Amino acid sequence: MKNIINILSVFLLLAAVSCQSGEKTASTGEKYFRQLKFSETPFDLISGIHEISPDDAGNINHYKFSYNEEGHMVSVEYCRGDELLDGSDTGSPKVGISYEGNKEIHNYFDKKGEPKQYRKVFTSEYNLDDNGVRVGLRFLDKEGNQVENRNGISWYEWDIMANGQLKENRFNLNGEETVLNEFCPFYELRFTYDDEGFVTNMANFQGDSMYNCTVENCGDIGVSYFAFQYNDAGDITQFTVSSLTGQLSNLYWGWAKFENKYDEHGNTLERAMYDQDDEPLGGMSIPVTQMVYDEHGSLLERKNMDAARNLMDHPRNGIAMSKYAYDEVGHPKDTLNFNAQMTEI
Repeated sequence: MKNIINILSVFLLLAAVSCQSGEKTASTGEKYFRQLKFSETPFDLISGIHEISPDDAGNINHYKFSYNEEGHMVSVEYCRGDELLDGSDTGSPKVGISYEGNKEIHNYFDKKGEPKQYRKVFTSEYNLDDNGVRVGLRFLDKEGNQVENRNGISWYEWDIMANGQLKENRFNLNGEETVLNEFCPFYELRFTYDDEGFVTNMANFQGDSMYNCTVENCGDIGVSYFAFQYNDAGDITQFTVSSLTGQLSNLYWGWAKFENKYDEHGNTLERAMYDQDDEPLGGMSIPVTQMVYDEHGSLLERKNMDAARNLMDHPRNGIAMSKYAYDEVGHPKDTLNFNAQMTEI
């Protein structure tokens, strides 16, 4: 039975990454999406959810995916109409993608279309195996020299294991294995995907054993894995942090779980945060955040709220509500902040 489960796990992961191989000829031309698919590793292809028509893209903030005649993705742009916008979940208004042999090369551009640095990196260079699946990634500066990103990572290595999990290791410029980042001090990670390519689990490993990270930033009972749930549209609805025993465990920021609610377009209407006792987040944090959007998908209001959904002043800066204004093409032009009494601050 165990062998059958392992074979099924391998099949599901291979199905999840098949679009990295020769099967990516399924898409040509351009496609438009309101949102990006959730991802916890750069192994994943950039993918869109909540697809819209080319006509709707003229008036809605969206991600435009462009493909060449071979079906290879050549760019991802965040824009309204033809206007590049800041605020992309890729970290850059435009990601340009090119291919050289077994290399897939990503470069980053600002809203004026000029090359830019992203997280201390100018170029992300993926190494592909003979089937076109990503097996490694290294970061380069403007001159093409290998560098570390803002988290001290110079390159990644990936391997699809016999049990169907994706194994990830990261290294600094000295070739030393390094952590994901200072707030998630995990070395080897293993990812589990469902049959639609959504990551459902990110586990912390040492050798061949899942282990409990108890160093600083891992909470007082330790952290072993993250688990993710989604709605039918592909929006992430729940993110939990757990110890080896399955108990909720606080990360550095004091939260162990969040739950999201969405509108029909995939815009996040509410995020509720919980601690390791599954109680609404307290202390110097906000338990509930609610958002309001305009017809283009731009954020109009962000509200800090208590567990009963009453406006509350943020314990650190006193802000209860922020209101945002944009110009006619979607660029931010003003932000106003208010306390819970709606007095501007």
